[in-house]
Amino acid sequence: MAIQTAGEQKYYDFIEERARSLRTGMIIWISLLAAALIAVFNSPVIGAALAAAGVLLAVLNVRNQRALRAKLSGIGDRADFFNQLIAPDTVEVPAFRLLVAREYVLSFRNDVFIYRLDDMDKVEVGLGRGGEKALFLTDRSGERHEIARSGGKDDPEFDRAYSAVRERLAPAGR
Repeated sequence: MAIQTAGEQKYYDFIEERARSLRTGMIIWISLLAAALIAVFNSPVIGAALAAAGVLLAVLNVRNQRALRAKLSGIGDRADFFNQLIAPDTVEVPAFRLLVAREYVLSFRNDVFIYRLDDMDKVEVGLGRGGEKALFLTDRSGERHEIARSGGKDDPEFDRAYSAVRERLAPAGR
């Protein structure tokens, strides 16, 4: 997909780590298939084993690439979504890999998660042992989605993330 707007660039910069790992995975499975092609002439058994591993990795990699592209499928108006990402009121909290836009919260932990604020009921802070704090968005069905986690008691970045999400949920009376 060609990047055409600053908002798209912002989104792809946000998911860069995940996209890079998928590209690396693609290089690995292509290399395995190439090695299998070469090895099959010397040892058919080794060639077959390399080919099987390459095909398995290819299937997993393609599935993960599709899943990453599908993250945007729930977005109704993509142009508006990308414009929100570059809007001056969008809050970015790099410490937690979090973007808080007018209608969306983007969180990157092990994967990219896009939460529509209209689907959320409230924002909560969970406290753990040793002063650990977690920031959750709770949807209307009561399911909690962790969007940030802090190890320390006094973390201004955590407070900034909480304030930004709370501000965005407040206008709709949530």
